[in-house]
Amino acid sequence: MSSFFTPPEADLEVAPPSTLELLWINHRGALLAGVAGIIVLGLIILGVTISRRSGEVASQNALAAATDAAGWNAVIANDPGTPAAADAMLLLAASLRDSGKTEESDALYSRFAETFPRSPIAVSGLLGRASNARVAGKTSDALNDYQQAAAAYPQSYGAPFALFSQFRLLAQDGKTEEAKRILQALATQYPLSLTAQAAGISPQLSRQAAN
Repeated sequence: MSSFFTPPEADLEVAPPSTLELLWINHRGALLAGVAGIIVLGLIILGVTISRRSGEVASQNALAAATDAAGWNAVIANDPGTPAAADAMLLLAASLRDSGKTEESDALYSRFAETFPRSPIAVSGLLGRASNARVAGKTSDALNDYQQAAAAYPQSYGAPFALFSQFRLLAQDGKTEEAKRILQALATQYPLSLTAQAAGISPQLSRQAAN
């Protein structure tokens, strides 16, 4: 209680500063520097993202404008590692095969596989080599590449096609039992794939193969 001689304010208690207030008082400079650093980092990330996106758009435009080997080579050289460069490699490799330059085409397909091992279309390198071998009449090489494609990229779009291509080559060579096993694998593993449907594999065959 305040007395006649004591001011009323003497009864008031001064609360100690909170933890946040102490942090602010004692570490104000460091906190401000940290916030500034976060802002700068965010701006850098934003700038890199915008720059990368602009580069991807430019590379896709360059790919769309390319119609021959010179144009595809330019995309590969100017935009390495981009999806556009990957597409340009495949287009150029196919063009080389059509021109009868099988060895150059094989080399480019191998380079594609090494450059884009994690691309959604990475399996295309092995499929391209297999197609080259098949056209050249090198059945064993084609079978080997198709087997690698199916085994290395089982979740890819090309895995069912690789299996079906193996089946056709084995059937043509009269290797009926091996061809049958490959067809059963296709029916079991990829019963709903477009390749299985195009091959006329029915759900009934898939169930029989699974059993």
